[in-house]
Amino acid sequence: MRENQPKAVEFDWERGKIPESDVRYTASRGGGPGGQGVNTTDSRVELRWTIGDSRHLSAEQKDALRAYAKERARKRILEESDELKFVCITERSQLQNKRDCLSRLNAFLREALTPEEERIATKKSKGVKGKERRMKEVDKRRKAGRGRVTSWE
Repeated sequence: MRENQPKAVEFDWERGKIPESDVRYTASRGGGPGGQGVNTTDSRVELRWTIGDSRHLSAEQKDALRAYAKERARKRILEESDELKFVCITERSQLQNKRDCLSRLNAFLREALTPEEERIATKKSKGVKGKERRMKEVDKRRKAGRGRVTSWE
C-alpha cells in the first residue's frame, strides 16, 4: 500500500452515516416565504456526494447504490459525474438545511444498501377462507337487487 493513499474506512452501519468531510455543500439564496431574510441569506443548501470517491463503501455496494439511484430516484443521481445530489430549502437556517441534507443522504444510503428480506409464502387458514366465503355471499345478496328495473309497478 502506498503511503499517500488514504486508508479505507468502514461505513458505520449502526448509525449509517457518511462523514461530513466526504460531502460538498453549496449554499445559495432560497426562494419562497421568509420576508426580507430570503433576499439576504444563503439558506438553500445543495449537497453533492461522489459515489466513486467513497472510501466507506465496497465496489459491490457502490454498484448497488448506482442501480438503486437510477431505478428509484431518477433526479438524485447525476449520470456524467457519478454524484448524488440533495437540495434542502425547508428551513430558514443554512446550518439546519445542511443537517437535513446530510440526514437525507444517510437515510437514502441505508435504504438503498439494506437488503430486502425474502417473503415467505403462507397459506390462508380455514377460518379466513370461510369468512371470505361468507362475506362474498353477503355481497351477492346485497347486489342482487341492483339489476335493471323492468316495471315500476
